Amino acid sequence: MPASEVPDEIIRAYDIRGTTPDQVDANVAERVGNAFAQWLLDRGASSMVIGHDTRATSPELYEAAVGGALDAGIDVQAAGLAPTPVIGWSVERDGLGGGLIVTASHNPPEYNGFKLLGEEATPLLPEEIRHVAGHDSRTSASRGSRHSFDANGPYLELLNERFRDDTGIRVAIDCGNGATTLTAPPALIASGAQLHAIRTTARPLQSDAADPQNPETMRELARVTRTLDAGLGISWDGDGDRIGVVDHLGRRYEADWLTAVLARPLLERHPGAEVLVDLKTSSSAINDIERRGGQPVSARTGYSFFRRLMREQQIAFGGETSGHIMFGPEYRPGEHAPWIDDGVYAACALLEYLSETGSTLADEMSEIDARPISPELRLPCPDGQKASIAAQIGDWFSDRHGDSQVDRSDGARVTIADGWLHARASNTAPALSLRFEAVDESAYRRLAEQLHTVLARHPAVAGTDQLNEPPTIGPQPLI
Repeated sequence: MPASEVPDEIIRAYDIRGTTPDQVDANVAERVGNAFAQWLLDRGASSMVIGHDTRATSPELYEAAVGGALDAGIDVQAAGLAPTPVIGWSVERDGLGGGLIVTASHNPPEYNGFKLLGEEATPLLPEEIRHVAGHDSRTSASRGSRHSFDANGPYLELLNERFRDDTGIRVAIDCGNGATTLTAPPALIASGAQLHAIRTTARPLQSDAADPQNPETMRELARVTRTLDAGLGISWDGDGDRIGVVDHLGRRYEADWLTAVLARPLLERHPGAEVLVDLKTSSSAINDIERRGGQPVSARTGYSFFRRLMREQQIAFGGETSGHIMFGPEYRPGEHAPWIDDGVYAACALLEYLSETGSTLADEMSEIDARPISPELRLPCPDGQKASIAAQIGDWFSDRHGDSQVDRSDGARVTIADGWLHARASNTAPALSLRFEAVDESAYRRLAEQLHTVLARHPAVAGTDQLNEPPTIGPQPLI
């Protein structure tokens, strides 16, 4: 099978993803499975695990990926339907060489793709993904062996063991008919929560997949939470590695605020502990972490970079603005288990903390000082220009604000006297990613006007009308 059968446009920074069947079909899946198996074998692996999400196209692509991996000569633990975090945990627990998950996360139903995990469940970096995709197909003289593999059962045992206290909290959940239908309800029930559940049947998507970063996908959960007088509502994306929350009034909170709240039990036990955050994290969340004795450590955007840095620096806890919440072995006292990046684990940890404090989610969030902040804006921009324009935005603000500080580790994060902005090239689309925050609404509007001015110098950037939208200040009412 020639390398051209994996289109360049589906090779992303964090995964391989595209529309089906024109970009991603069984032939592409077989090739990806074969190429990734070769990559693992070259690094001394002898076995891998493969799973898939609930998309209608996933079972066929899963079987093709398994077949391609077996042809390469690697043994495959075939897990079937399972959340991405469960596959990752299985790789590390069982000492497997790596894992492949057939999923397109929160993308619409016509999309599908492949997430690739190396040894110790480490996500592949962009250059590694491109290297994998460049392998020619190979049939080994000795075909690998296929073994049926229950990944979900042992993971639920872990959650039940760790979170077995009787919380008694009334919780509304929305699994979006995704992979967390297999783990979230039983895990939360076992923890003692009283569940009101919607979309908890594992079945193919009928419309846009759940996406905790998109408020529109959480409106039904907000209505159910408030109508049924639940203490909070929780949702996940299609493959289960990202979480979103609403309080009892149906108000949504950004994931960086959830990171600040979940850092509190760690900081109570370990004052001065480091907390990993990404460069888009709000000052509201960072200030709350610092006020409680934490030391925020910034990482570039992208869960593959984030998870590697967290492990390399042995940081016990961190969270991305995308909704990835990550737990190291020292997050809970006396536990030395594998690193976990899981929205369901985060939900269990949140309920445990609220039970211990006797607080509501709204109570805990009310302790964070809100500032006006934009969502992550994605302004259409040609791939060949987006990185340069992000750098030039940093230069423009640096020239005009003598007291500015510019972090160029991922585009340009510019801190000025009354706010900050972060401009970077999107890793997944032809777009300029932009987020900004200010100390008050007047400063926010001034910052938006300055961004209009600098972006007017770059006609290749579209969608600048998004800068005119009002900022978010604290919780977002959805009903």
